[in-house]
Amino acid sequence: MLFWGTQLFAQQKDTLNYEDFQIVFDLDVFEVTASRFTVEDFVALVQEDESFYKAFQNIRFLSYESSNVMDLFDKKERKKASFDNQIKQTSDGKCRQMQVLEEQVEGDFYKRNKKYRYYTAKMLDRLFFTHGTRCGDPYVKLEEVKPQSKMEQYIRELKTLIFSPGEEVDVPMLGKKMAIFSPKMSRFYNFEILSRTYQNEIDCYVFSVSLKPEFIKKEGKTVLKNLQTYFSKEDFQVVARDYRLAYNTAIYDFDVTMKIELGKFGQQYVPTLIQYDGNWDIPARKPEIAKFEIEFWNYH
Repeated sequence: MLFWGTQLFAQQKDTLNYEDFQIVFDLDVFEVTASRFTVEDFVALVQEDESFYKAFQNIRFLSYESSNVMDLFDKKERKKASFDNQIKQTSDGKCRQMQVLEEQVEGDFYKRNKKYRYYTAKMLDRLFFTHGTRCGDPYVKLEEVKPQSKMEQYIRELKTLIFSPGEEVDVPMLGKKMAIFSPKMSRFYNFEILSRTYQNEIDCYVFSVSLKPEFIKKEGKTVLKNLQTYFSKEDFQVVARDYRLAYNTAIYDFDVTMKIELGKFGQQYVPTLIQYDGNWDIPARKPEIAKFEIEFWNYH
């Protein structure tokens, strides 16, 4: 294990100063050092990676099936609504359309006009469901996305949190707290590099970020509580990522855990599993407590 102890920060996005690191070596770091990787290399991998984002872009051009299960809860954690469907996307590589194979709904998941009652459901639909036929979606880098509405702005910030962890986001009071490699924020975290086997199949380096014990109970100091990113040793493709984001103040109150896994279809990486467990209470929105799971299969 390689442990980066007291402080990690970037003076610029792509430049780190070794004097700002305390490095402790353990036996299983040998493979990392033997390959001549540096501390800078692994931080840069997280900051500059586009492979995770591209894997999700790939599903625009493929046919597949997926199951989508969502449960909504009240403040006493009693289930008040649920949604369970299975969809099939058909794509010719240029155009795609979606068919709902089956669907079961309980509680007040929908309004009377069949529109979603819950914002979490709206976000899920916007991200993964296709209505009608969509054609000609080009690949656009995340930083080049130009939101045209409030919803698209929320989607843009959510994608930044998922695909570019450590980047500042455009959210009042929270944005700079997401910049975990900055001089101000890095002092709250421990950073590790581990050698692990993912799903008993893929040899990986795991970049791990966790709060230092003395900051775990200090509300309002940090947003990202832990992050694990799995890089395949073969090609440094990101194959999985786990997160926990939480913040508790008079204005924002949320606690969200996500787990995302990728698999390989031919020479392309594609999502296979997304799990979400979270509650949030933010300005201008009703509080929501939700869990959902999406499984993808039968890519062709």
